[in-house]
Amino acid sequence: MIWLNRSEEALKRLTGIFMSILLTFSMPVSAFAGTAVSFSYPDGAFDHEEMNASVVYDDAFFQKKPTSRNDQLALLSAGAAVAVYNENDIRDFLKTCGFTNKRDSVESNDSADLSFNFAKKKIGKKTLVAVILQGTSSEAEWRSNLDLGFDSNMNTTMVHAGFNKTEKLVHKKLNAFLKKNGLKKGQVCFWVTGHSRGAAVGNIMAKRLTDVYGKGNVFAYTFATPKVAKISEKQAKKYTNIFNYLNPQDIVTQVPTKDSKTLETKLCDSGMINKQTLETALAVLGLDESVNYSFGTYRRFGRDITMTKAERDTMKESFSQLTGADFEDDNVSHNHCQSCYLSWVMG
Repeated sequence: MIWLNRSEEALKRLTGIFMSILLTFSMPVSAFAGTAVSFSYPDGAFDHEEMNASVVYDDAFFQKKPTSRNDQLALLSAGAAVAVYNENDIRDFLKTCGFTNKRDSVESNDSADLSFNFAKKKIGKKTLVAVILQGTSSEAEWRSNLDLGFDSNMNTTMVHAGFNKTEKLVHKKLNAFLKKNGLKKGQVCFWVTGHSRGAAVGNIMAKRLTDVYGKGNVFAYTFATPKVAKISEKQAKKYTNIFNYLNPQDIVTQVPTKDSKTLETKLCDSGMINKQTLETALAVLGLDESVNYSFGTYRRFGRDITMTKAERDTMKESFSQLTGADFEDDNVSHNHCQSCYLSWVMG
């Protein structure tokens, strides 16, 4: 009898183990677990020639803590940030990831222009809203890039005026998007990304979304991000869910500089923009090109992730594979372009 009882107990344990295994394999698996996303994107360093790349999408990326840096999500974000430069490329990219998608833009008389995509999908109990912001695409937008904002005493404003105005216009449309889709606080989380001008606007937007919805509901990865606000290092590092990827050889990540003459040297002497474009922008802003204006010290919200020498060497190899061209260390466009940042995060 004792032997039979032990056998029955063993049989029960084996049955329990078997049922656990059966339930594990019968649980529904996300259709977007480890989905390969092949996409195209235009590269500004190569006259907007379409390049081809592949990243991985997984719903699980957005079920982790936004304050923990996720290299796979960084790569996905870099892919979206470069694909958004072409309306068809980003549409196909987001569709492959399972999002419903809307292309939109903002325009204003003071050049606060920007194209972007809002997209949404249900993940678990929340709706993930993607905000993918395009970088500079016109000379008018360069005027906004240079609009630091000045008060009556010719002191620059706390937040970069051009980026700030643009963010407010985009944010207004985001709020309308949320309202139209019935998405309220507690039901929604955000994924924000962009490159260059899109990164600057995205950095400010991610900060403001974090202030409202909390760090646990905002995933933010920006690339080639300019500085956006006159804040302390402590204030900047408070936003531990925002990751800014910076190539130290990229001039765009070094602006605004502390004064206008240094800015002119950085942008014009390097060939990033021509002197006439800079002079026109300054004139529109009511500034005298011959005067050296003091700007103060600007920073980005969040954590700055700076490319190391070892990562730069690896980036060059990936860059050649992506573009079919050798990376040129002293080429300003190569150091800032879409393929540089995508290649870096690819590793």
